[in-house]
Amino acid sequence: MDSNANFADSLVAANKDLWGAIAAHPWVKALADGTLPEPALIAWAQQCRLYCMQEHQALLILRALNPSEQLGTLLDKTLDRLLVKLEDDTVREPRELEETLKSLNAPLVDEAWPVCLGYGSFVITCARDGLLEGLAAIYACERAYLDTWTAVLPSVPPGSRWHDWVNNWTQDLFRETVDGLGRCVNECAGTPSDEIRVRMNRAFRGVALFELAFWEMSWKQQGWPSLPVKEEQ
Repeated sequence: MDSNANFADSLVAANKDLWGAIAAHPWVKALADGTLPEPALIAWAQQCRLYCMQEHQALLILRALNPSEQLGTLLDKTLDRLLVKLEDDTVREPRELEETLKSLNAPLVDEAWPVCLGYGSFVITCARDGLLEGLAAIYACERAYLDTWTAVLPSVPPGSRWHDWVNNWTQDLFRETVDGLGRCVNECAGTPSDEIRVRMNRAFRGVALFELAFWEMSWKQQGWPSLPVKEEQ
Protein backbone atom coordinates (compact mmCIF):
# COMPACT_ATOMS: atom_id res chain seq x y z
CA MET A 1 0.00 0.00 0.00
CA ASP A 2 1.31 3.46 -0.87
CA SER A 3 2.35 5.70 1.99
CA ASN A 4 -0.32 8.19 0.87
CA ALA A 5 -3.11 5.61 0.52
CA ASN A 6 -4.76 6.74 3.75
CA PHE A 7 -3.92 10.42 3.57
CA ALA A 8 -7.63 11.29 3.62
CA ASP A 9 -8.08 9.28 6.82
CA SER A 10 -4.98 10.93 8.28
CA LEU A 11 -6.70 14.30 7.89
CA VAL A 12 -9.58 13.00 10.01
CA ALA A 13 -7.19 11.51 12.58
CA ALA A 14 -5.30 14.79 12.86
CA ASN A 15 -8.56 16.52 13.76
CA LYS A 16 -10.13 13.88 16.02
CA ASP A 17 -10.57 16.49 18.76
CA LEU A 18 -12.95 18.45 16.56
CA TRP A 19 -14.61 15.30 15.23
CA GLY A 20 -15.44 14.25 18.78
CA ALA A 21 -16.67 17.73 19.73
CA ILE A 22 -19.01 17.85 16.72
CA ALA A 23 -20.61 14.47 17.51
CA ALA A 24 -20.99 15.46 21.17
CA HIS A 25 -22.45 18.91 20.53
CA PRO A 26 -25.73 19.62 22.36
CA TRP A 27 -27.60 20.36 19.09
CA VAL A 28 -26.60 17.00 17.62
CA LYS A 29 -27.33 15.07 20.81
CA ALA A 30 -30.67 16.82 21.31
CA LEU A 31 -31.82 15.95 17.80
CA ALA A 32 -30.78 12.35 18.41
CA ASP A 33 -32.77 11.99 21.63
CA GLY A 34 -35.75 13.98 20.39
CA THR A 35 -35.38 16.97 22.72
CA LEU A 36 -34.15 19.54 20.17
CA PRO A 37 -35.91 22.88 20.77
CA GLU A 38 -37.83 24.08 17.72
CA PRO A 39 -36.04 27.47 17.55
CA ALA A 40 -32.70 25.66 17.30
CA LEU A 41 -34.05 23.48 14.50
CA ILE A 42 -35.44 26.48 12.64
CA ALA A 43 -32.14 28.38 12.98
CA TRP A 44 -30.23 25.44 11.57
CA ALA A 45 -32.63 24.88 8.67
CA GLN A 46 -32.64 28.55 7.72
CA GLN A 47 -28.87 28.88 7.76
CA CYS A 48 -28.13 25.46 6.26
CA ARG A 49 -30.32 26.42 3.31
CA LEU A 50 -28.14 29.50 2.75
CA TYR A 51 -24.89 27.60 3.30
CA CYS A 52 -25.84 25.07 0.60
CA MET A 53 -26.03 27.92 -1.90
CA GLN A 54 -22.50 28.97 -0.98
CA GLU A 55 -21.14 25.43 -1.18
CA HIS A 56 -22.75 25.23 -4.62
CA GLN A 57 -20.53 28.12 -5.72
CA ALA A 58 -17.43 26.35 -4.39
CA LEU A 59 -18.32 23.20 -6.32
CA LEU A 60 -18.75 25.21 -9.53
CA ILE A 61 -15.31 26.74 -9.01
CA LEU A 62 -13.74 23.30 -8.52
CA ARG A 63 -15.42 21.94 -11.63
CA ALA A 64 -14.12 24.91 -13.62
CA LEU A 65 -10.52 23.95 -12.78
CA ASN A 66 -8.61 21.59 -15.04
CA PRO A 67 -7.79 18.69 -12.72
CA SER A 68 -6.53 16.58 -15.62
CA GLU A 69 -3.29 18.55 -15.34
CA GLN A 70 -2.80 17.03 -11.89
CA LEU A 71 -4.85 13.84 -12.14
CA GLY A 72 -5.18 11.01 -14.60
CA THR A 73 -8.06 11.11 -17.06
CA LEU A 74 -9.99 8.35 -15.30
CA LEU A 75 -9.70 10.02 -11.91
CA ASP A 76 -10.55 13.35 -13.50
CA LYS A 77 -13.87 11.90 -14.68
CA THR A 78 -14.49 10.26 -11.32
CA LEU A 79 -13.92 13.51 -9.46
CA ASP A 80 -16.17 15.45 -11.82
CA ARG A 81 -18.94 12.86 -11.40
CA LEU A 82 -18.73 13.22 -7.62
CA LEU A 83 -18.73 17.00 -7.81
CA VAL A 84 -21.78 16.92 -10.09
CA LYS A 85 -23.55 14.69 -7.55
CA LEU A 86 -22.77 17.13 -4.75
CA GLU A 87 -23.72 20.06 -6.94
CA ASP A 88 -27.13 18.47 -7.50
CA ASP A 89 -27.45 17.93 -3.74
CA THR A 90 -26.81 21.61 -3.04
CA VAL A 91 -29.72 22.46 -5.34
CA ARG A 92 -32.08 19.82 -3.94
CA GLU A 93 -31.38 20.29 -0.23
CA PRO A 94 -32.39 23.99 -0.01
CA ARG A 95 -35.76 23.04 -1.51
CA GLU A 96 -36.20 20.30 1.07
CA LEU A 97 -35.22 22.71 3.84
CA GLU A 98 -37.81 25.17 2.58
CA GLU A 99 -40.45 22.47 2.99
CA THR A 100 -39.17 21.77 6.51
CA LEU A 101 -39.44 25.44 7.40
CA LYS A 102 -42.93 25.68 5.94
CA SER A 103 -44.01 22.67 8.02
CA LEU A 104 -42.76 24.55 11.09
CA ASN A 105 -44.56 27.74 10.03
CA ALA A 106 -41.16 29.44 9.98
CA PRO A 107 -40.21 32.20 7.55
CA LEU A 108 -37.60 31.85 4.83
CA VAL A 109 -34.71 34.20 5.52
CA ASP A 110 -32.15 35.38 3.01
CA GLU A 111 -29.66 36.88 5.45
CA ALA A 112 -26.78 34.62 6.38
CA TRP A 113 -25.63 34.91 9.97
CA PRO A 114 -21.91 35.55 10.64
CA VAL A 115 -20.91 31.90 11.11
CA CYS A 116 -22.84 30.77 8.04
CA LEU A 117 -21.38 33.57 5.95
CA GLY A 118 -17.89 32.84 7.22
CA TYR A 119 -18.22 29.10 6.59
CA GLY A 120 -19.43 29.54 3.03
CA SER A 121 -16.81 32.16 2.29
CA PHE A 122 -14.08 29.91 3.67
CA VAL A 123 -15.07 26.97 1.46
CA ILE A 124 -15.30 29.24 -1.60
CA THR A 125 -11.86 30.67 -0.81
CA CYS A 126 -10.40 27.16 -0.49
CA ALA A 127 -11.78 26.30 -3.94
CA ARG A 128 -10.28 29.46 -5.39
CA ASP A 129 -6.94 28.59 -3.83
CA GLY A 130 -6.76 25.48 -5.99
CA LEU A 131 -7.67 21.85 -6.33
CA LEU A 132 -5.77 20.68 -3.24
CA GLU A 133 -7.39 23.09 -0.82
CA GLY A 134 -10.80 22.98 -2.48
CA LEU A 135 -10.99 19.20 -2.50
CA ALA A 136 -9.81 18.97 1.12
CA ALA A 137 -12.51 21.45 2.18
CA ILE A 138 -15.35 19.70 0.33
CA TYR A 139 -14.18 16.32 1.61
CA ALA A 140 -14.20 17.68 5.16
CA CYS A 141 -17.78 18.97 4.74
CA GLU A 142 -19.11 15.62 3.59
CA ARG A 143 -16.96 13.44 5.84
CA ALA A 144 -18.05 15.43 8.91
CA TYR A 145 -21.70 14.67 8.17
CA LEU A 146 -21.06 11.00 7.46
CA ASP A 147 -19.00 10.42 10.59
CA THR A 148 -21.17 12.52 12.89
CA TRP A 149 -24.47 10.89 12.01
CA THR A 150 -22.91 7.42 11.85
CA ALA A 151 -21.73 7.94 15.43
CA VAL A 152 -25.10 9.32 16.53
CA LEU A 153 -27.46 6.90 14.74
CA PRO A 154 -27.35 4.12 17.40
CA SER A 155 -28.66 6.58 20.00
CA VAL A 156 -31.67 7.67 17.89
CA PRO A 157 -34.83 5.78 18.95
CA PRO A 158 -36.40 3.86 16.01
CA GLY A 159 -39.67 5.72 16.51
CA SER A 160 -38.05 9.15 16.50
CA ARG A 161 -39.27 11.61 13.88
CA TRP A 162 -35.61 12.18 13.06
CA HIS A 163 -34.55 8.55 12.67
CA ASP A 164 -34.96 8.47 8.88
CA TRP A 165 -33.33 11.90 8.56
CA VAL A 166 -30.23 10.81 10.50
CA ASN A 167 -30.18 7.45 8.75
CA ASN A 168 -30.15 9.21 5.37
CA TRP A 169 -26.67 10.57 6.11
CA THR A 170 -25.32 7.07 6.80
CA GLN A 171 -26.73 5.30 3.73
CA ASP A 172 -24.46 3.39 1.34
CA LEU A 173 -24.99 5.89 -1.49
CA PHE A 174 -23.76 8.81 0.61
CA ARG A 175 -20.93 6.72 2.07
CA GLU A 176 -19.82 5.79 -1.46
CA THR A 177 -19.72 9.47 -2.41
CA VAL A 178 -17.62 10.36 0.62
CA ASP A 179 -15.30 7.38 0.11
CA GLY A 180 -14.90 8.40 -3.53
CA LEU A 181 -13.92 11.90 -2.48
CA GLY A 182 -11.41 10.38 -0.07
CA ARG A 183 -9.80 8.39 -2.87
CA CYS A 184 -9.59 11.56 -4.95
CA VAL A 185 -7.92 13.33 -2.02
CA ASN A 186 -5.35 10.54 -1.84
CA GLU A 187 -4.64 10.63 -5.58
CA CYS A 188 -4.56 14.40 -5.76
CA ALA A 189 -2.13 14.64 -2.84
CA GLY A 190 0.13 11.99 -4.34
CA THR A 191 3.04 11.42 -1.97
CA PRO A 192 2.36 14.61 -0.03
CA SER A 193 5.19 16.92 0.85
CA ASP A 194 5.12 18.72 4.17
CA GLU A 195 3.85 21.80 2.34
CA ILE A 196 0.92 19.90 0.80
CA ARG A 197 0.07 18.33 4.15
CA VAL A 198 -0.03 21.74 5.79
CA ARG A 199 -2.11 23.29 3.00
CA MET A 200 -4.68 20.51 2.90
CA ASN A 201 -4.92 20.15 6.67
CA ARG A 202 -5.43 23.91 7.01
CA ALA A 203 -8.44 23.68 4.69
CA PHE A 204 -9.73 20.49 6.32
CA ARG A 205 -9.39 21.79 9.89
CA GLY A 206 -10.91 25.13 8.96
CA VAL A 207 -14.03 23.34 7.75
CA ALA A 208 -14.14 21.21 10.91
CA LEU A 209 -13.98 24.35 13.05
CA PHE A 210 -16.80 25.93 11.07
CA GLU A 211 -18.87 22.74 11.33
CA LEU A 212 -18.61 22.92 15.11
CA ALA A 213 -19.33 26.65 15.08
CA PHE A 214 -22.38 26.08 12.85
CA TRP A 215 -23.97 23.73 15.39
CA GLU A 216 -23.20 26.24 18.16
CA MET A 217 -24.73 29.06 16.10
CA SER A 218 -27.87 26.99 15.53
CA TRP A 219 -28.12 25.91 19.16
CA LYS A 220 -27.84 29.46 20.52
CA GLN A 221 -29.38 31.28 17.50
CA GLN A 222 -26.28 33.43 17.13
CA GLY A 223 -27.34 35.99 14.56
CA TRP A 224 -26.11 39.51 14.02
CA PRO A 225 -25.81 41.78 17.06
CA SER A 226 -28.98 43.69 17.84
CA LEU A 227 -28.86 47.45 17.53
CA PRO A 228 -29.78 49.38 20.65
CA VAL A 229 -33.33 50.70 20.61
CA LYS A 230 -33.37 54.47 20.42
CA GLU A 231 -35.68 56.18 22.81
CA GLU A 232 -38.11 58.56 21.23
CA GLN A 233 -37.40 62.17 21.99
